[in-house]
Amino acid sequence: MTSYEKVEKAMQCVPLNDPSEIPIFPHILTWAGTVADVPQSKIITDCDTWIDAMGKTFDVIGNPDLSMPQHPKTIIFSMSMPVRRPGFELPEGELYQFVEQPQFEADEYEKMLQIGWENWYAMYMMRIQNPPMTDPQQYADYWAETNVAGAKIAQFLAQRGIAPIFNIADFPIFDLLSMIRSMEPFIFDLYDDPGPIMDVLNQSQPIEDARNIQILKSIGGTRIGRYAMRSSATFMSPDMFDEFVWPVLKASILRFWEAGIRCVLHCDAEWLPILDRFLELPKTSVSFEFDGVTDIVKAYEIIGGWHSLRGDVPATMFAYGTPDDVREYCANLIEKIGTKGGFILGSGCEVPLNAKTECVKAMMEATS
Repeated sequence: MTSYEKVEKAMQCVPLNDPSEIPIFPHILTWAGTVADVPQSKIITDCDTWIDAMGKTFDVIGNPDLSMPQHPKTIIFSMSMPVRRPGFELPEGELYQFVEQPQFEADEYEKMLQIGWENWYAMYMMRIQNPPMTDPQQYADYWAETNVAGAKIAQFLAQRGIAPIFNIADFPIFDLLSMIRSMEPFIFDLYDDPGPIMDVLNQSQPIEDARNIQILKSIGGTRIGRYAMRSSATFMSPDMFDEFVWPVLKASILRFWEAGIRCVLHCDAEWLPILDRFLELPKTSVSFEFDGVTDIVKAYEIIGGWHSLRGDVPATMFAYGTPDDVREYCANLIEKIGTKGGFILGSGCEVPLNAKTECVKAMMEATS
């Protein structure tokens, strides 16, 4: 069975005959630099260097079934916050850091409605770069460079028989607003005057979805990554989720599904209190990625067999545990949910910069 077949079977929640059919996904970005002994400043700025480092990493741990199809520079940019980078604002050996502080005032929601989200967001992104972009062509050139990098990564993965976890990715606008307004002011905005925020979401999310659907159709893509990290129950109470998040998110997921596209929902933090809402969606329309905060076994009890899920060997275990710890953890997941259908064995979010190679290999070999 090829990796592509394993992944499709998992995302369609088909019960498996044997644990060897479980796809494995180590979410690797910066750790490739550690394995290949390449400075992080090169990893996050040069796509060719990163691809080469990823190849060396896979030579060490073995080819996974799934991989990230985006260069770290793209991930950093898409977070939409000022960033401190190793080798630039930080010492070379450090991990990049995001600076979360209010980047706009509450009256800007009206401006988003007046000029359109895409125009407002482009001007915002130009402003926060270091140094700031002063010419719109710089912004257009960045996305052109990203497209070239994406094509190189797709070719690299295809040559190794590795499936991309998604074809393109985005942040739901709600989650972007939470990050760039900053959590506390954003919560106050929702409390004080949610109307303009909901107007932005209801006006802008369908437009963004249509644009992404068009892109996916043009490249033959069938999966979109959605970083819905600020929609979790860690940040939103279930009542707030139902009022402010779910109607827009549900409509967005349905939009993609009706276009033949599955949403891969990156679900950092706690999601158990709100997972049952996703049973309202068509079967297999979502594939969840959990980071270890959400109890993945309990999550499977709620959505297992209806939607697929990936996880969730903790980053701390990769960095500070032993290979036996990883084997035991994976064996428990395989025993409880592994072959029931809809399970992808993987890291809980990203494999950390200081992960032990032998611990990652232990996960890679867990289904053998």
